[in-house]
Amino acid sequence: MSKDNTGSDRFEEPDVTEQRKQFADAFDRPTDPLLQYNDIFADLSDPFDYFLRRVVTSRDEINKGGTIEDYERTYQQWREFMSTTDRHPACPSVQHVKAYIAWRRDVHNNAPSTIKIKFGRLKQAYSHWQRESVFPHPHDYNPFEIAYAEASFGESNTKTFPDLKLTDLRSVFDSIKNIRERALIGLQLKLGLRAGEVFNLLIEDIHLSHSGVQECYPKLGSNMALGEYSDVLYVPPDRDGNKSSVPRLLPIDEELRWLLIRHLLTRPQVDEPWVFLSTRSFRQLGHDGINGPWKAAFHPQYAETEAHRAITSHFGRHWFSSYLRLEAEFTREHVQYMRGDQIEPLDEFAEAIDDYLHPHYEHIEREYRNEIFKIDLL
Repeated sequence: MSKDNTGSDRFEEPDVTEQRKQFADAFDRPTDPLLQYNDIFADLSDPFDYFLRRVVTSRDEINKGGTIEDYERTYQQWREFMSTTDRHPACPSVQHVKAYIAWRRDVHNNAPSTIKIKFGRLKQAYSHWQRESVFPHPHDYNPFEIAYAEASFGESNTKTFPDLKLTDLRSVFDSIKNIRERALIGLQLKLGLRAGEVFNLLIEDIHLSHSGVQECYPKLGSNMALGEYSDVLYVPPDRDGNKSSVPRLLPIDEELRWLLIRHLLTRPQVDEPWVFLSTRSFRQLGHDGINGPWKAAFHPQYAETEAHRAITSHFGRHWFSSYLRLEAEFTREHVQYMRGDQIEPLDEFAEAIDDYLHPHYEHIEREYRNEIFKIDLL
């Protein structure tokens, strides 16, 4: 998104913008009521922090919308989005809010239910400012309520993925000749990572037992969460796009190890921390850069039909989960851990991150390495 001074009209159709202006002129009303407060808020303390301290810390409010960390994460994502518009996060227009919904829906691939949860946390803060006498937000204008009525949160896809057998998957994978794309698709199939978790993956988050790669990448495997384990990957909970609030360590089997080694040895040697880079900018990969290789490999044979969903990057997570549960017969708790689902810790595990990660990892490592499917038979 390009920046401008208001970030308002560029999100709206020209004819609608003109109509709004006609109505506003006729009744002497502003088209963007919060714009006048933008510079003032820039010099004040964070109003979202005020809302968290005054309202969200109460037990009843937490039960309605998640933990304090969930609220903080949502507000940080909102700040990140609004930073692209040169508007203060407390002073959005309706168009900003609608664009945020589209950003979560189309760029981060959030489900409608997830977007509505995040949206609800933002609306709670704005509604509180409207009630508070110290804030200037007008009682007769709530951009979140208006956007909720006008925006599309996306539709839940009730179609299922096509029923690919392992032989089908191997056939498609065999047709992929690009080393980078083989590593990316193999990673999602082997470990069930979300798209956001792939483009957020850092060199320091993975350990590979290969002296050549270690020499090329001095920071390889330097994340403290990896501990002393070899051929392992760490998925942190605190990066925007990772979605899961649960940290996890995941084993890298011999096949995936070689896919990643080949990729890293041919990856452009630029000073960027991410494992996968955009082929155009050699910077962090975006969501389209994840789905693109999947579409190139699986379409048109597995494009959307009246009966089935198109195969995209989410299929990797679907296949991974189904295989572990139905074919490898992993316990439900072990599949949940590997997926990053919220699960109750075992009684003997403490709250510290090391105590959470490492015993769970040790429970699944050997089973995973013994049972995970092989996709590349070359």
